Amino acid sequence: MDYCEALEKVLKSNIVWVEAQSCSGESINILKSGCKALEDLFFNSSPFKLYSTMCREKCGKEYLDELLSQKDFVLVIEGAIPKGKDQLCYIGDMTCTELISLLAEKAKAIVAVGSCAVNGGIIRELGYIGVSEFLGKKVYEVPGCPASDKMMIATLYYALTGGKS
Repeated sequence: MDYCEALEKVLKSNIVWVEAQSCSGESINILKSGCKALEDLFFNSSPFKLYSTMCREKCGKEYLDELLSQKDFVLVIEGAIPKGKDQLCYIGDMTCTELISLLAEKAKAIVAVGSCAVNGGIIRELGYIGVSEFLGKKVYEVPGCPASDKMMIATLYYALTGGKS
């Protein structure tokens, strides 16, 4: 299976992708991969769910409720988690820490993409932390700034298949 086929399979899977404190580098890196019809898959496919500053069409209370009602999904988090600074990161009427905590309870796997999500990245000195430190549970991690699009897709594919390729 080549990269574009793997990416299409991943994007047609039940994934909830949430952007915390982020520059959107990982999302952009996937979008510039050159695979055909990628923007339509990334922004409009179902059941793939994206909650990002990049996607104004998918926002608001109804979409947030849809995210929270998901079952049997892989949670992907892009961006650092504000430790003790919840007022700096809101998603709808929830802080990103509230949303990520609720989703992480129900996710079958969690993937942190990018250095900010892995360890707080460049803003760690300002009090931001990585996803595994915040959640205190197993998280698949793809470091890099931005993370490699191929490594993100390989890790997501691995998480979706339960480690069976």
